Amino acid sequence: MNLPRIARTLVQLHPLQVLARPIALGHRALGGGPSGALAPRLRPGFAPPSPRFAAFADAEKERGRARLAAIPGGSLLHAYERAYGYELGAEPTLPAPSAWDDPIASHPFPASVRARRLAAAARLGRPGLSAELARACRAIALGLELHLLANHLLENAIGLVCGGAVARGPEAEAWWRLGSAILAWQLPEQFLADGGHFELSASYHLALTAGLLEAIELAQASGREVPERWRTTAQRALDWTAAVRAPDGSYPLFNDASLDAAPELDNVLALGEDLGLFTPGSASGGGRAAPGAPLDDAPSLDHLAATGWVILRFGDRAWLALDAGMDGASYQPGHVHADALTFELWLRGERAVVDYGVSSYKTDGDRQTTRSTRAHNTVELGDVDSSEVWSAFRVGRRARAGVRRLERASAHVAVEAEHDGYRALPGAPRHRRTVELSARELVVLDDILGGSTSACSRLRFDEAALRRQPIEIEGIQLTPERSSDVWHPCFRRPQAATVFSGRGDVRDAWRGGFRIRF
Repeated sequence: MNLPRIARTLVQLHPLQVLARPIALGHRALGGGPSGALAPRLRPGFAPPSPRFAAFADAEKERGRARLAAIPGGSLLHAYERAYGYELGAEPTLPAPSAWDDPIASHPFPASVRARRLAAAARLGRPGLSAELARACRAIALGLELHLLANHLLENAIGLVCGGAVARGPEAEAWWRLGSAILAWQLPEQFLADGGHFELSASYHLALTAGLLEAIELAQASGREVPERWRTTAQRALDWTAAVRAPDGSYPLFNDASLDAAPELDNVLALGEDLGLFTPGSASGGGRAAPGAPLDDAPSLDHLAATGWVILRFGDRAWLALDAGMDGASYQPGHVHADALTFELWLRGERAVVDYGVSSYKTDGDRQTTRSTRAHNTVELGDVDSSEVWSAFRVGRRARAGVRRLERASAHVAVEAEHDGYRALPGAPRHRRTVELSARELVVLDDILGGSTSACSRLRFDEAALRRQPIEIEGIQLTPERSSDVWHPCFRRPQAATVFSGRGDVRDAWRGGFRIRF
């Protein structure tokens, strides 16, 4: 047992997480799922839903089906997602299958997602859902995940308000009031000033934004008053979503993001537009072009300051996302990767320099690789991680990063950032990275300031993009690390990658770097 590491992990927790942990363990030990007896009746006579709302439900059904097929059977994640209710879709006549044969369905998180899907299906006209919805909402209310907080508690709240919106009676009113109170508490806590979710993963941001949009639609359809905070939070979250939309309609894979782990980005923007909360290309939409619209040929830069991400663009030729902020929510770092100052690069609309993605959520070697510095496009010092990631979702010592300089010029855009994740090494070395994007090349310079250790900078390319695109790579001792490697755009679905590395020895200072011509 590594007691110092455990201490460094525990000291960052919210006091409520510590106090609520024994309650959560006791609740889980009791086992057994809640009853569906005496369930509140569903509201009759909803106005017809918009085609986009129905299409969103069906798109989620297909996404859930494909993702579940890729997750190993028998795993906890498979059990969770099997209980989510993605099979419900928008068909109005099929009976709802039950997930309660597995006790995992009674866990508050899967029950929360299932409650939202059941509520959407009921609003779309699917009959016979009242008992299923009651069981899901009762499981949430009895087991609020105060020991975890973050996205789990927010999903709890969204599930409750969705259930409370489509049902009626005293119990449904209690679901609505409890969920609304948690949202009033947690929305300003979890959504940052720039609109990003504070766990700094685009997948979780999209899932929660979609949930909030569904809650708003269901509340409007039921005649309930929608709190103004829900709307303003959703507007900021949609602006952030538009800001991180890459040329291919996807998003950066920093911090446990997967392309199959959340609704498609454009579907979320479309749902927000349908609700009058997002207008592509308008001031409220961040002043950005509509998805798929042609870009002008000028360089541009967008600093999402609260999130810590910097987006560099050069017309339709290049689009780059740099992770130059903190590594995740202060007291819930479960999805943190040791990836300080990593980046991804799209060339001519195609993702070329890629994040490793997510290969595991279990406590195993794959999970350790997923979160490690060596799996990311940044510099590793002394063969250790920039943040002290351990187990499946734990973090001890953490990197603190920030932007030092932004530069916008007529022919290029640049950013300089720094982090101190290696401060525990002798000499407390700091990693400073300068990224400059112009019309035909990307230049990355890495300076290690202080210390005496080894350094290794890595660069991971999608192998197919490397073959298709006219790319030249130059750098100090930059060589293929091995013939090929992989990356995971979707969970546990590897694609071939080629990894380049540049190595050196730090003696109080070291400079490395590379140039990508395209």
